[in-house]
Amino acid sequence: EWEKAARGVDGLIFPWGRKADANRANYDDTGVGERNVVGCFPGGASPYGIEELSGNVWEWTRSLYGDYPYEPVAAREDLEASPKVRRVVRGGSCFSVSRLARCAYRLRSVPGSRNGVIGFRVVVLPFPL
Repeated sequence: EWEKAARGVDGLIFPWGRKADANRANYDDTGVGERNVVGCFPGGASPYGIEELSGNVWEWTRSLYGDYPYEPVAAREDLEASPKVRRVVRGGSCFSVSRLARCAYRLRSVPGSRNGVIGFRVVVLPFPL
């Protein structure tokens, strides 16, 4: 879901297109060197209008980390998995080189681990469905 929201239907490399652009996201090349409030890089929105999916902070996903690609029925969304099982973080951070801020790039981390460049995104479904 995160990757689809970032890439759109055209399979973009970055949410805004195919090339890294320090004017569209807060990653290492921008020189900002710290987190920013969302909205500072409006030219970096995804095809769905979602801002700052690349750079700023890594974003937790619910997906368990495993070999790529995987079958949709591979239980990668197991909410009952042990807290020691690593989950996927995506998007890169303000300290990441552009390669790590690509839509398809992912890292893994243990839930509960904390640092200043991992965060989460709240998603709300419109009501009524």
